[in-house]
Amino acid sequence: MLVCVALLSVVATASAQTSYNAYYEKTICAYSSMAERNYALAAKLYEEAFADNLPFPDDLANLRDCYLAMGDTTSAVNCVNRMITCGWQLHETYPVMDFTPMENRIGAFDSARIAQITDIYPTLRQNYLQQIDPAKNAYLERIVLNEIFCQEVRDGAFGEEQWTNAPFAQNAADLCDLLKNKELDRKHVDAWNSLLLQIALVHCAKALGLKEYARDTLYTELIELLKQEVLKGNLYPDVYASVYDIVYWFNYGKSYYGRQLSFDPETGKHRCVEIEDTATVDKRRAEIGLPPIWAFCKKYNITPPANY
Repeated sequence: MLVCVALLSVVATASAQTSYNAYYEKTICAYSSMAERNYALAAKLYEEAFADNLPFPDDLANLRDCYLAMGDTTSAVNCVNRMITCGWQLHETYPVMDFTPMENRIGAFDSARIAQITDIYPTLRQNYLQQIDPAKNAYLERIVLNEIFCQEVRDGAFGEEQWTNAPFAQNAADLCDLLKNKELDRKHVDAWNSLLLQIALVHCAKALGLKEYARDTLYTELIELLKQEVLKGNLYPDVYASVYDIVYWFNYGKSYYGRQLSFDPETGKHRCVEIEDTATVDKRRAEIGLPPIWAFCKKYNITPPANY
């Protein structure tokens, strides 16, 4: 908890103008407590974080796992139900993306509990969709649909297969215009929860940020706009860090937030690739609502970066 306290002022400074300040303070400490296997404290902190803000489904999944670790299956099932009412999808809207086994998506439940959740899912999903604003959702959904078109162009669906950066770059420019001119709060925009949107963000960032494309000004604008969506509670911090890191890794051969991993065949474990200035990486992570590297590595049994 001492590490959490030391990082809270960083979160407060970065998020002073947003309603998700307290949320990220709590979830950072909850995640760290979970990594230390203090599940009761982690659950308490997660519940406090969710009291005043719409939870991210991934954070609810962490709370679910805390309850499962404590043997409280009823509360764990309730967490899955809450995940559904916060936008989590049992099946990705686009079937090509739905590659995760159902038992992995729902959680470590027995077959009876899985059946209980799948039975109630359509009703809870429909209740959730009633609060979605179709007009607002259509704006961000357009970026997702453009991503599908860009992939089809890349993969030769309209003729000879060829790589072209232009459609992805145009989608990135459209996304910048959209985020500058529209308020797309997650409570009313389901597209924020789409896995394909996350992939679209990666492709948008690469289309602008990779050195060979030299669209530095627009890339900087895109990254800042996405960061603001994190601070507003619309874009999940880990998604933002992954988008930023993949471009950083391609350009500089290292990671900025610690989200680029490689597999070490000698240990059979994943490890963090080299990180830019490991002395300050936890401060950078806290600024966007992410827990420290040690907690991330401990939770997933990942080898920490060198000199951390």
